[in-house]
Amino acid sequence: MTDDWEARVGGADCPFDRQLPDCDDERYRVRKLSASTLYLDRNQAYRGHGVLIFDRRHATRIDELSADEWRDCADDLRRACAAIVSVVQPDHLNVESLGNMVPHLHWHIFPRFKDDGRWGKAVWTTDPADMPVQILDLRGCAELAALINESLDPATV
Repeated sequence: MTDDWEARVGGADCPFDRQLPDCDDERYRVRKLSASTLYLDRNQAYRGHGVLIFDRRHATRIDELSADEWRDCADDLRRACAAIVSVVQPDHLNVESLGNMVPHLHWHIFPRFKDDGRWGKAVWTTDPADMPVQILDLRGCAELAALINESLDPATV
């Protein structure tokens, strides 16, 4: 990301409209892609759970993107999904863009496993306290992010 981050995105109150740290209590940066940045969610209750954040500018829905932005963003999403699947080998994959809590265009990529405790059901529950939590330590984040990053190589994805 560049030093003119604030000027490029334009949203004053959106937490995704500022340059995010490489690592904090919620996310661990995997890689900047063409229109988005892929992060691991620190809560790895669903191993490989990634968050792909559109970071060219502030947008809340895909209909706000130009055709070129959507094409780049969709390619980022496809690459991120393929890399995560390659690394964690899930039984299924959920991709969700809700924007209800953080109104900025982003996708949660949830690898689903038959033994994940919510198999056959939605990941999100009505009460955030009911969501399973398994915070991955920094070493675990770095190892998983490195594997996903390697799988993001354009020659293999």
